[in-house]
Amino acid sequence: MADRAEKKARTRNRLIDSALAIIGFGANFASISLREVAKTAGVVPTSFYRHFDDMEELGLAMVDELGLNLRRLMRGSFDDKEPLELIVQRCADAFFRYVPENANLLQFVNQSRTGGTKALQDAIRDELQFIGSRVATELSTYAPELNPQTREVAASLIVSAMLENTTHLLSIPDDNDTLRDELKQRTIDQINIILAGAKHWAPDNTPREA
Repeated sequence: MADRAEKKARTRNRLIDSALAIIGFGANFASISLREVAKTAGVVPTSFYRHFDDMEELGLAMVDELGLNLRRLMRGSFDDKEPLELIVQRCADAFFRYVPENANLLQFVNQSRTGGTKALQDAIRDELQFIGSRVATELSTYAPELNPQTREVAASLIVSAMLENTTHLLSIPDDNDTLRDELKQRTIDQINIILAGAKHWAPDNTPREA
């Protein structure tokens, strides 16, 4: 039974890897067929249905994989004994290593975030909201002077900045370390500016309607 379960898991992972490989060759996930994925994985189409009901369910599994990866990445980046500036640097370093190593998965997310099915869009939005909530929770430790609402807004802005810069990072050629380093520093600067602005934000000073 253990061998059978292990074999099933390997085939499932091979199907996911095959879809990502096809995306890596320039395809859009929305245009990839089930048969194409099965053929690339070296299995018959009927084998695909033993693991996923359709391509949408395969896509949802890929979103789950991204969520698990980002959770692991965040767990290894936060240390409440270190200053916030160092945490920002460490998170940026980790993320800028992760993106090139998982470019096809991030390309899939970019494609599906706005151009995928509603289920895929909702799943990606939920993952991003979870990441934002986690960042807001961490800010309660590193920036306790911020009220909950300000933490949530700052976290949302940080996630948005990371998403935008992920798209830029994916477009940088593998051999252009200079552009990659410049983008990483700009990302760090953006996050620090967001946090500095949050610390000086005074809602009572916002214009009010007459």
